[in-house]
Parts: sequence; C-alpha cells; structure tokens
Amino acid sequence: MLLLLPLLWLPHAAHADDMVVIVNTASHVHSMTRDQVIDIFMGRFRQLPSGATALPIDVAEPGERQSFYELLVHKNLAEIGSYWARLVFSGQATPPFRAPDSRAALELVATNPDAIGYCYRSAVTGRVKVVLDLKP
Repeated sequence: MLLLLPLLWLPHAAHADDMVVIVNTASHVHSMTRDQVIDIFMGRFRQLPSGATALPIDVAEPGERQSFYELLVHKNLAEIGSYWARLVFSGQATPPFRAPDSRAALELVATNPDAIGYCYRSAVTGRVKVVLDLKP
C-alpha cells in the first residue's frame, strides 16, 4: 500500500505544472481558444477577443518557452526561431516581447491590461487570470 502512495501523487504534480495562458485580471478576456492564442503568439493577428491590441509576452528561459511552443504549435525552439526569422526579414510581423525570465513575464502581464503570456500553472497568482489550459 505504501508503494502506491507516490503514484497517487503523480497526476496532481503533473497537473500543477501544466502550461497555461494568462492575461491581466483587468482584461475583459475570460477565455481563449487555442487558435486565438496561436494567432497572437505566431504574429498572424494581434488582437485580443475584447478588441484590444495584444501585447504577447514570451519567456527567455528556454525550458519554459520550449514547453509552451511544443504544446501550442508542436514546434521546437529552432523551428520557432526559423519561423520568426522569415517573418521579421520579410517585414510581416514582429515576435512577442521577450521577458528575461518567468517572474518578469508574470509581472508584465500583471501590470499591463493588454498583455498575454504563459507560465506553469504552479506559478499562477491572483494578479493574473488563466484563459487557456495547454495540455499535451
């Protein structure tokens, strides 16, 4: 019986580290679809469902960024870098603002009503709200 206790904890731990998409608590956005988030973070469309111009915030930390893009568009960071290099070179779009770390990204979202970012569920505070769960 004692051997099974760690196994019972695993689903809860994995759920705590799911990636989520977050916005400012003052935002009029309450939920978003995966396609809407893809459009914003891939530079196709920069408007939140509320009509406000979105300020997408990326995290410079490769582990968190890699998890986000793999879950969102099933691409690794090299593929994302190539994608943005083509768009920037052609003048079609600019990549999301890159915060130096997840703490800075959370702070940017918490203090800007038009910001949209991502983090692990375990990092969510009352200063931001979750608008999309990203699960494998």
